[in-house]
Amino acid sequence: MRVRRIFTGGNTANGFHSFHHYIIPDKRNKLYIFKGMPGGGKSSLMREIGQRMIDKGYSIEFHHCPSDPRSIDAVVIEELGICLLDGTPPHSMDPTYSGLTDKIIDLARFIDSEKLKPMEEDIRRAKLNNKYAYERAFNYFKAAKIVHNQISIENGRNLDLEGINKESEGLIERIFSKREKTIKGNGFKERHLFSTANTPEGYFDYTNTILEWAEDIYYIKGEIGTGKSTLLSRIFDEAKYRNYNLEIYHNSLIPEKIESIYIKELDTIITSNDHGKEGAKFTLNLSNYFDNSKLNHEDYKALNLLLEKGIKSLNGAKENHFILEKSYRPCIDYSHIDSLREEIYEEILSFIE
Repeated sequence: MRVRRIFTGGNTANGFHSFHHYIIPDKRNKLYIFKGMPGGGKSSLMREIGQRMIDKGYSIEFHHCPSDPRSIDAVVIEELGICLLDGTPPHSMDPTYSGLTDKIIDLARFIDSEKLKPMEEDIRRAKLNNKYAYERAFNYFKAAKIVHNQISIENGRNLDLEGINKESEGLIERIFSKREKTIKGNGFKERHLFSTANTPEGYFDYTNTILEWAEDIYYIKGEIGTGKSTLLSRIFDEAKYRNYNLEIYHNSLIPEKIESIYIKELDTIITSNDHGKEGAKFTLNLSNYFDNSKLNHEDYKALNLLLEKGIKSLNGAKENHFILEKSYRPCIDYSHIDSLREEIYEEILSFIE
């Protein structure tokens, strides 16, 4: 049994970036898609069922919300091929196999519309302000990406590329010399995710919950622009060529960049995330081939300032979301949601047999 915590969406320099179609494969036993309103009980329902299945000894993935990292966007019960997920915007999802494996559950039917009417103006204003707050945050993250890229270019001019290439080739050879193991796949050959996120509470990092289940960890350390993501892309290409099952974890600011790769058949994770230094089988420090005296500290300050401003803007979005939840909660009949949770739980238990 294992419990992993993941983000399948991210507040990035490209706007909201979704990997939600990688939560559960097409070949599945059941997919419950919840539609509804803020404060409607979706996250609590999914969390409760996930915890009950943990208590029964099942491996669970909790997919967290990047706009509220303590909230749940999805739960995957790995051994049963069952998923419960929030299918409302910005990560809208609809059934692929309606009437077969996929089921929409609309929690909005438990709203008392008459009670909600007096809050209409507050709801409309909060939704509009929420949109503005996200636009502001994404603009700061976009600017942070520009500064990040400039740092990368300047640092790249001060590298010993010959030394880096030699070390990179040695690492690739070391990784792929390991004997393969038989590990049950999850239905994807490539599964793209985040293990970190920019959230209203700051930068959130659940990478340790991914790393703790891998047999071998390779940690790639280095300054911006020393080639960490480039090396990870080379490893990704080699693993694809060998037809391995992969989980690819992307950078939470610049999702085009890879931060971690899990190669299932080798039970190995290669990561540039700082959690990787704990228990790493091998560490490659690319900064050994970089002239640190050439660092432009002012650019790093600008990068951190833009990230801080982006986070602060996300906090404004969270405040508007709180207004929405506060408006809806008194108008919802939660007894029906409790009954629905028990029905779903019993249906899930039937798959065990």
